[in-house]
Amino acid sequence: MRPVKTEADLEVKEGNPEGSPFVMNMEVPVFKGCGKLMEAAKQVIANWEHGDLAATVRNLDQSIKEIEDNVYQKPRDVILLIIEFPNGRNFFACEDQERAIDELYEFVEKNWHELPGEVGTIPSNKLDAIEIYYREKDGKESYEMQALPLLSGRDED
Repeated sequence: MRPVKTEADLEVKEGNPEGSPFVMNMEVPVFKGCGKLMEAAKQVIANWEHGDLAATVRNLDQSIKEIEDNVYQKPRDVILLIIEFPNGRNFFACEDQERAIDELYEFVEKNWHELPGEVGTIPSNKLDAIEIYYREKDGKESYEMQALPLLSGRDED
């Protein structure tokens, strides 16, 4: 699938978004492990004055190892889907390309009735439906997908 690039400047207008928000499950293990890591670090500090550090340092070490095993080695991208149509633009931040295609298909499905009758019913294959829809719209509508890096805040090489 080749996205169609829009030529206009992007502007964000205030208004009520359609539908319910989609909660992105980014599964960032560093943040999921922060509570355990913080608790282990507090135990080390609390035991520092008493000189009984062996058990708390082992707990801290174990917490670090568990988190390190789950941290992604490569940074992840967020897919920004921009759907442009005569009345405006829709923006979606998607956790992967599959989700962006799902969102685009939902838009196409919702607006399929606007196409000429000879086009027929919407194909169940999402990519086919998207291709037919935008071919029939003949440049009056477009979409764009951009991969944006998800910044983790970690120092990376």
